[in-house]
Amino acid sequence: MRQFQVTVVKCIDGFEASIPSIRECAAWAESEEEALARMTERLAFFLSLPPGFRHEFDRSRTEKGTVFYTLVIRS
Repeated sequence: MRQFQVTVVKCIDGFEASIPSIRECAAWAESEEEALARMTERLAFFLSLPPGFRHEFDRSRTEKGTVFYTLVIRS
């Protein structure tokens, strides 16, 4: 099992999701759900994970326009 902290920031024209501990693992989309999905695809690329890998998001907290999640990847 692996865990990553994910941040989602509300921008003027959409949402940006990123994993601060992995440089360049970020994605933008018009909805929060789509930004998380795109960021998860980038993470799969960076970590060479198989398509359809098991994962879940646990919403941790919200702070000044930023939502923090814990992304759990199950083997």
